[in-house]
Amino acid sequence: MRISSTTVRIELIPEDNAEKLILQELAQDSTDDLGLTKLFENGLAIYQPQAKLITKTFMDFPRVALCNFQLVTNFSAIQSV
Repeated sequence: MRISSTTVRIELIPEDNAEKLILQELAQDSTDDLGLTKLFENGLAIYQPQAKLITKTFMDFPRVALCNFQLVTNFSAIQSV
């Protein structure tokens, strides 16, 4: 759900028992680790492929967060003369 031009609400929805277990373990640990950040980055990439996740504010840890992002410009097509 888009909140503003640089903020979206992302909810991680497990698709199988393994993913449910991962979210349950994260909820028990109550820590925001790199693996959890990667899950939200993947969700953001579906919404906006050129976006870089800047911050997450959890609404329902670890499943739902407001994610602030910045659009990244790809300079790989620019060649030096």
